[in-house]
Amino acid sequence: MNPSTAKSRKSNRNLIFLPEELIVQVLSYLPVKSLTQLRCVTKAWNTIISDPKFIKLHLQRSTKDTNLTQILCVSADSFIQPYPLNTLLNTPFINDSTELNDSCSELSPDSDNSYQFIGSCNGLLCYRVFSFTDFQNTLFQLWNPATKAFSIYFGRHSNSHTNIYDYLRFSMFSFGYDNSTDTYKILYMGPNKVEIFSYGGNVWKLIQLFHVVPLDHWNIAPRKRRTFNQDMYLNDTINFLARDIAEDIVIISVNLGTETYREMLPPQDFVEVPLHLPTISVLEDSLCFCHHTQKTGFIIWKMKELGIEKSWTQFLKISYQDLDIRIKYRFFMTPLCIYESGIALILANRRHGLEVIIYNSSDNRIEKTRLSNLRWIFPYNYVESLVSPD
Repeated sequence: MNPSTAKSRKSNRNLIFLPEELIVQVLSYLPVKSLTQLRCVTKAWNTIISDPKFIKLHLQRSTKDTNLTQILCVSADSFIQPYPLNTLLNTPFINDSTELNDSCSELSPDSDNSYQFIGSCNGLLCYRVFSFTDFQNTLFQLWNPATKAFSIYFGRHSNSHTNIYDYLRFSMFSFGYDNSTDTYKILYMGPNKVEIFSYGGNVWKLIQLFHVVPLDHWNIAPRKRRTFNQDMYLNDTINFLARDIAEDIVIISVNLGTETYREMLPPQDFVEVPLHLPTISVLEDSLCFCHHTQKTGFIIWKMKELGIEKSWTQFLKISYQDLDIRIKYRFFMTPLCIYESGIALILANRRHGLEVIIYNSSDNRIEKTRLSNLRWIFPYNYVESLVSPD
């Protein structure tokens, strides 16, 4: 027998062959960067990692792993800056954001167009794209920063506004996912109509008109009342704060599956405080309502059953003294996520930038990390994914 042949057979006997099911399980716990590199190992692994079922499994597991959670700061245009949660928790009192992470990314926009971030879901970021010379026609684009993939322009939307300022002020777009049809959807709310667009289609569908005005404070509210607010995606629904006909604050929840909406009241104990309007957030897969008390503190309510107003439960009550902060006109504070052992991660806005406050409710202990870049406007709880924007 040829010596080289004998050596080859001996080597083959030493190889360990793992069943595909086990390989899938192991790979599904790895971060996106590692999986991107492992695609090149074998054709079989590339097939596994590219499979839609594997991509969904990986996303489900990633969203439950706090080690993979990031705070994603998104600019008003097309820049993003990710901050791994573990890094923020273990690196207090940083004054320069570049010390935490220098992986700033850009969508590489067309210089002739303006890009405006409208939402994030399943690792995808959605932007509306328009030209200042042709703002009456808007397009959209999806971007996965983890895989560096982006979609072509889609979903042309026409409007009748006569100037760019009215268009930006009175038009609201939101982005979410409909599990029942495995479809990403964009919600549009204008002064006289509400529409939904399904990604992959070519028609904007009219749905029931909301008789409310959204609390989009960045574009609409007077400067002295401006605070941080945004819509929240949760379990096939897009949720946002609004004022009803009586000018009371309500929560609108749009079901992307049924394409209907419901109007929900905030907790009964909520009393509006001048200059500091409430916000909503998602913590531990529950919708939360967050508001200031009169010069004393900050309260977070959790809706244990989405849509059931009686299920509002006070989750956290934090005093300004415990947080070592002073209230200012341009101050806002909103919770981003809950970390293990009851640690709440809260992002606060100061006059000179964004600041992360890590608050331990068991002993009122806090740690702070300043993200000093003024460019960032939208902070998001974000998990990378393999989901394709195509």
